[in-house]
Amino acid sequence: MNQEIHDVAIVGYGPVSKLLATLLGQKGWKVGIYERFSHEYPLPRAVHFDDEIARILQSVIPSSEIERITEVANDLYTWCNAERKTLLELNFSEFGVSGWPGHLFFNQPELEGLLDKACRQQATVDVNMGKEAVALNEFDDHVELVVKDLQGVETKVHAKYVVGCDGANSFVRRNMEHTITDLGFVADWLVVDIIPQTEREWKPMNLQLCDPARPTTVVSGGPGRRRWEFMALPGETKEDLNKEEVAWKLLEPWDITPANAVLERQAIYTFKALWVDEWRKGRLVLAGDAVHLTPPFMGQGMCAGLRDAKNLSWKLDLVLSGKVDNNFLDMYTKERKPHNRDVVEAALFLGKVICVTDPEAAAQRDEAFFTGKVPPMPEFPFLTDGILGEPGDYTGKLSFQSQVNYQGKTGLFDDVVGNGWMIMSPVGDPRNVLQEEQITFLENIGAKFITVSEAYDTQIESANQVLDIEGKYKQYFHTTGLEAVVVRPDYYMFGGAVKLAELSLVVEDLIKQMGQFMNKAAVR
Repeated sequence: MNQEIHDVAIVGYGPVSKLLATLLGQKGWKVGIYERFSHEYPLPRAVHFDDEIARILQSVIPSSEIERITEVANDLYTWCNAERKTLLELNFSEFGVSGWPGHLFFNQPELEGLLDKACRQQATVDVNMGKEAVALNEFDDHVELVVKDLQGVETKVHAKYVVGCDGANSFVRRNMEHTITDLGFVADWLVVDIIPQTEREWKPMNLQLCDPARPTTVVSGGPGRRRWEFMALPGETKEDLNKEEVAWKLLEPWDITPANAVLERQAIYTFKALWVDEWRKGRLVLAGDAVHLTPPFMGQGMCAGLRDAKNLSWKLDLVLSGKVDNNFLDMYTKERKPHNRDVVEAALFLGKVICVTDPEAAAQRDEAFFTGKVPPMPEFPFLTDGILGEPGDYTGKLSFQSQVNYQGKTGLFDDVVGNGWMIMSPVGDPRNVLQEEQITFLENIGAKFITVSEAYDTQIESANQVLDIEGKYKQYFHTTGLEAVVVRPDYYMFGGAVKLAELSLVVEDLIKQMGQFMNKAAVR
């Protein structure tokens, strides 16, 4: 039997796998990817991501390419009843804190093509298509994974960790002891993607028609595409709905016909709301749909998986480097599971708004909205547990990104400065208020010390200062009332200091939290 050795083996090759492998490859780790299908899936699935995900993608894909394949939401995401009276509106036109428009729509095969290119550019990443995982054995210091190709030839893969990015029917999950929290939501929908052949303005751009006669979703499918989703009614089977002629019949009231549009695909999806309780067991880890399923009504299913990959990548990097022990991976579950739970529950709230096919129940729902008896949508979830500083207004929230000039280059902060831990201040060099051992610790985990200013200070090294060319960082720090921030590699705020002099306390807290996992030589 053939044998391969990797730091990390990933089962599955969807967007979550591609992102995780690329991020690990950027750090030089040997990654083997094993996908049972010989070719990538060529049709759309997800169509939306938010500004946080755009920033995550920016770490592996050129910003110009992300802009090229996306359509920016420019109005309200409208939810209306059968009479087209508004039930609720979500502002999709706001610009995000992460340096990108708040909501972008895309065609998944185009995005996956860019992720595939980024992944294959990593010298230490090996992509294996047409190789199915068939056996798995975990040992104290590695995992043995057996994969079989289309000719039946088996290969034994040794890896320090195996990550299951292999979807809802995950092979890796089946080999882990686990329990599932299922919120009991199940709904079959016909998803239809079309390519309009004539110019047409869609107002609103994104709509949920909460009509009990046929709950319907109408949204962008990315540049040059539109998507419809039609809920299966009581008594309808998947076989009844999943026909091309049925798709065209349902599209006809929207003036979409074979004369003015191309039907790219139609498919039945069963929407569910659930998550696995154990995201990691020993050297086995789950990410993406292998560990959670999110109803699509917030457009957060793929987003959740990409957050998993970003969070897991920097933790695996520290573990593989020997700077922290294996138990540090427990923080992945501790951070991602509550955040994902809140997203799933918010999506389920919206799902219960639209998935109503009884006219009387729909009338009661409408009345509840019109009389203000429905509580407002909660704030989008942020991190509440894990490697986080003292609770505060910005702890666990997403950090800010905007245009800067750095060493003669102008662009979004991450594009010109890079990624990783960031210790930032608009009032002075953060190192001036830190103890030598604190600086050593931060340097050991790859942190950068950045002064954000409106003009260059010759007293500060150019490698440690950026120009706030649009004044937006000045505005951000003024609004937050902070003089220093500690930003994690996944762009979440570990914490902030109201006065720069207090930064050492924030850093000491980080050292204390990380110290419980780190080798003593790495702590000081």
